[in-house]
Amino acid sequence: MDELTVQMMFAEGFDCSQIVLSAVADKLGISKKMALSSASGLGIGLCRGSVCGAALGGIVALGIRYGNTKSGDMIAKSDVFAKREEFLKRFEEMNGKLLCKDFLGVEVKGLDDMIRRSADGIYSNCPRYCVNAITILESML
Repeated sequence: MDELTVQMMFAEGFDCSQIVLSAVADKLGISKKMALSSASGLGIGLCRGSVCGAALGGIVALGIRYGNTKSGDMIAKSDVFAKREEFLKRFEEMNGKLLCKDFLGVEVKGLDDMIRRSADGIYSNCPRYCVNAITILESML
């Protein structure tokens, strides 16, 4: 997915986590609709300034592909944890940061704050972070 497509999805009201997960939905065997809905609560670092939504969408994708589904399957659990750490390390190396509040320079708290701050242009670099997360995922899935 290119940066222009990502920007269009932002303009349509989707956030980083949704964009990233939907970009790899086909590789995961899930519908774009499922990807968009399942990642819809993760954006803007959970609206708490936590890990960037683009990275969170990537972690969900890794969990779908590599996560454990059987009780006590510590091999799969270990594998998905290792994949998560590799993804986060690469994401931070590419973007210089990991936390949404560090990218934005502020902590966004809730939907109203997110909408209000969008006029400030604080999300202008977010499409690049999404593209970077998608690029990393494409090499890991």
